[in-house]
Parts: sequence; structure tokens; C-alpha cells
Amino acid sequence: MEEITFLEIWREDMRVAVPVMEQNKNANVGEFGRAPFFAIIEGKNINFVKNPGSEASSGAGVKASQFIINAGVEKVILKKPAGPHASSALEQAGIKIEIRKGLKMLNEIL
Repeated sequence: MEEITFLEIWREDMRVAVPVMEQNKNANVGEFGRAPFFAIIEGKNINFVKNPGSEASSGAGVKASQFIINAGVEKVILKKPAGPHASSALEQAGIKIEIRKGLKMLNEIL
């Protein structure tokens, strides 16, 4: 599993997802499978979308991964690693995973 553990600047046209707890720029960053929303960042635009894995009784990370894959995301930024099944699904789809330990709020990366 290839996880990027350093700050990497993304391309202006790259679609990046961050799991968040609320639908605003000051939202706390959540865990990949269980956060209620994803902030989808593309250039200067941010769209907040519901995470379909957040209410799953099991397989939350896999459901979230499938959603991210279908949304055309190229990279996810997380505060801690996703589970092994979710990480594997993202990796197989060619999606980069960047871990930013200590990341608390979405506005820290905007």
C-alpha cells in the first residue's frame, strides 16, 4: 500500500477528497469511512457531498472508497490511514492516499 506521508502540492485541476464532519471550510476532518461528508476540492472550488459509507453497519470504508472512485477523485487526504480494505480499493483504482498526521480542520489545507 503506497501512502504519501509528506505534504504534496496537488495540481490545480486535480480532484481531491477530504472526509469532514460538517459542510463548511472550517469543518473538522473525520475518519475516512465514518465521516458524514467528503469535501471534494477541485481548483478553487469545494463541493460537499454525503459519504454513503458513514451510516453503513459494516464495510463503511469500502462503500466510501467505491464512492470516491466513482466520483473521479485522484487523491484523498486523511488524518490517519483508512482501513486495509478501503486503502486497497483506492490503491487499485490508482488514487493517491496522503496522510497528514495532526490534521484537524479542512481550512488547514485550503
